[in-house]
Amino acid sequence: MNILIKIPIIFILLISTAMPNIFHGVALQMTSDGTGVYYKPGINFKKHSELMGVLGIHLDNKFQNMSRFDAGNRNRSIYLDLSAEFKQELLQEMIAGAFRPVITIQGGSIADVSSITGIENLGNWEMKYAVGAGFQFYNLRILNELTLKYDQNPFTKGTMAFQLAMYWK
Repeated sequence: MNILIKIPIIFILLISTAMPNIFHGVALQMTSDGTGVYYKPGINFKKHSELMGVLGIHLDNKFQNMSRFDAGNRNRSIYLDLSAEFKQELLQEMIAGAFRPVITIQGGSIADVSSITGIENLGNWEMKYAVGAGFQFYNLRILNELTLKYDQNPFTKGTMAFQLAMYWK
């Protein structure tokens, strides 16, 4: 099996069995030049703040090639994202109704999958950070979150991202 498939599976299994009090989440992030899918396990850091890991894949499609004969998307890139995220809930008294505003700070690393060639060469990893604001609401027993984030890394050069996430225990 490919090393890029083994590492995330082992990471998810270790986190799930080592910490039974964590919550799990999945997120879909959309930017102007691509889409990402993320797994977000986390723990309650304090009463109204959370600390979570972010493991995801971002599919980037910056440009389309145009010629007289065809239009193509040959400039696609796939990025592996490993980072940590801190989330603080605002207005704990629920004065905003069913919606809880949140702010997030995220930092970690990102790598182009094409630069990873195996255990000997783990690729070109670069630092990334993101800040965002959004709101949370419950749909039955699943916590939903809509967030608008500014994501800065050397590969995408600073983009705004819209993220929809769902969390459960």
